[in-house]
Amino acid sequence: MYILCLSKGVEAIKRAVDEGQLPTNARLGFIPTAGDAYENPYFVQESRTRLEMLGFELVELDLTNEASYRLSEKLGSVDGVYVAGGNTFYLLDQLHKKQLYGPLINRVKSGLLYFGESAGAVLLCQSIEPAKAIDDPAKAPDLAGYSGLGLIDFFPLPHVDREKYKDAFDTFRQEYKSMIKIVECRDDQAILTRDGITYEILDSPISSIS
Repeated sequence: MYILCLSKGVEAIKRAVDEGQLPTNARLGFIPTAGDAYENPYFVQESRTRLEMLGFELVELDLTNEASYRLSEKLGSVDGVYVAGGNTFYLLDQLHKKQLYGPLINRVKSGLLYFGESAGAVLLCQSIEPAKAIDDPAKAPDLAGYSGLGLIDFFPLPHVDREKYKDAFDTFRQEYKSMIKIVECRDDQAILTRDGITYEILDSPISSIS
């Protein structure tokens, strides 16, 4: 496996290119769906723009609005998948509704590169239930369970350098530090794992899009 947990900056993805894991003009399946739970998911467009600046061709996988069979076809045609940030619970719910939950797990286990930003990183956990402390499960009222993709054994905590989340993150740490392995990530960092257990913290600068 090749899994990169991102917070905001996407530059660390170039590591996969440098290592020959991705071609320079790779086709990435771009899943914007977690942002649909927000009134103004500007951050999704920012990520899309930054990836295009790196030279990647993006193939949109809109879980909210596309048919299951079409999403499955697209997933089978890309070199990697980029799952943008937003609401983790809504994202998981839509994966189930479009029958993409199992296929995505199988493809990543079979070698599809996975780049998850914020909610897209938390989705990789064994369970996303701890995210209740920092995310809103009410955005996915139909979600029947909290089992994540189960591809990593730690909880990637993004945005730890953002002052506005400080109180929420302090509460999260106190509640869960003895229950799960928390790996923190600043907006200009990324967490690389190839086996879901061991990991490396990488620099991932936030490129300007102005």
